[in-house]
Amino acid sequence: MVKKRILSMDILRALAIIAVILIHVSALMLGEASFNSKVYMQSLIINQLSRFSVPAFIALSGVGLTMTYKENQGYFKFLTKRLYKIVPRYILWCAIYVFFITKTFDIYTLSKDVIFGRVFYHLYYVPLIVEFYLVFPFIYRFIGSKVGLLISFIITSVILIGSHQYLFPENWMWFLERKNMLDWIFYFSLGTFIGNNLEEFSQRLQKYKIVFSIIFVAAVSGFVYEVILNTNAGKNLDYTTTFLRPSVLIFTVALIFFIFSIDWKDNLFTKIMQYLSINSYGIYLSHAFILYYFTKYYTDNNIPIASLNYGIKGFLITLFGAVVINASRKLP
Repeated sequence: MVKKRILSMDILRALAIIAVILIHVSALMLGEASFNSKVYMQSLIINQLSRFSVPAFIALSGVGLTMTYKENQGYFKFLTKRLYKIVPRYILWCAIYVFFITKTFDIYTLSKDVIFGRVFYHLYYVPLIVEFYLVFPFIYRFIGSKVGLLISFIITSVILIGSHQYLFPENWMWFLERKNMLDWIFYFSLGTFIGNNLEEFSQRLQKYKIVFSIIFVAAVSGFVYEVILNTNAGKNLDYTTTFLRPSVLIFTVALIFFIFSIDWKDNLFTKIMQYLSINSYGIYLSHAFILYYFTKYYTDNNIPIASLNYGIKGFLITLFGAVVINASRKLP
């Protein structure tokens, strides 16, 4: 059972990092494609089917923290250990993005950008995870319980519905933007719940694999239908594509359950996915750097971005380039 758990987590994490790259490549294509064109719709569907990525990462953080947390190690030892794994590389990549791309050298502005994850568009995720690290030792007993799961579901659902349907006052939106952990608290709670009940959770899902497969297919179909419906209704792109909407929650939960319902075997595919999983953080930090310069090459040479050529090459070069960068840091 231990191997199965690890494989399920690795498959999900690897899919999530692949999805992150697909989101960013397809987003650039969407920005250049003609509305409702074939390339536009293809990019939009790929972009949306990849929206489970960040929620899945957060859920996996909850699983991992729950499985490894030792209550007797103390708060500051726990925090130091966790921050050491992510903060030095985060700061290094912030420096790389500033030096090569953003050129924002004002100390005050730069300090705020680093703290709030604004140095480059994808780096908001690291301060977000730090928020969960800061509170986890205080809430881990509650957050992974059935009551905690229900309350976190209500909190996240209210935020997602309220912000997506413009029910909140305008001056609330700065607080409810994607860097707020409350937007994602349900995914983290789900992860801690899974971590607390992993063996039973996996066994039950695998027992009813066909049921969860059907639910997953239905969730995907409904998710894609919503995207097409909003597009045809003339909804703006941010409204249609945002992470922070109820349908993303339903789709993500269905995907997580589907992945854990499969009895993964140790083979070439899972070994590749495990490699991507192990190196996912480094790939996440570096991929936007590669994509930036790949896209710059296209724009500088007047090569269309809204094309299948750009999409395929952009994804492959970004993924493998990030893998190479991550692997090179381990060389003697």
